Amino acid sequence: MTGPPSAANSMNTTDPPTPDTTAAITELTESLRELLAATLRHTFGIALDKVEELASTFDRFAANGGITITALLGGASAHLEGRNRFWGAATRVLSSLGPGAKAALVLVLVLTLVLLPVTVLLVLLALIVCVVLISLRRTDS
Repeated sequence: MTGPPSAANSMNTTDPPTPDTTAAITELTESLRELLAATLRHTFGIALDKVEELASTFDRFAANGGITITALLGGASAHLEGRNRFWGAATRVLSSLGPGAKAALVLVLVLTLVLLPVTVLLVLLALIVCVVLISLRRTDS
């Protein structure tokens, strides 16, 4: 039975590559390199778009997320920069407050400093009254 050569027999032969085959392999290699480069450019473009989207999301959270999110982001950024997390959070919160809130905060701090001596005197007066009452009870008994 002699018939046409089978596909298995034709693949096992080691014929030297012809110039057409070499040109086709070179063209295929160049096309694959171009395809890989285009795929990498597209993939990195998508990744950069996602990173920018995430950064804008964080910016929106910091602007509209309230004091808690603002403090959290301030503390995290200060930690990443190697600074004190508390001061990073505090400065970020203070910078995000409106002018009315800043004025109210300054007013509360000033009143606290002004009324602190009065409060200390009242506490001391209450302690003196307690000591006098306790000593009077002991003398009556």
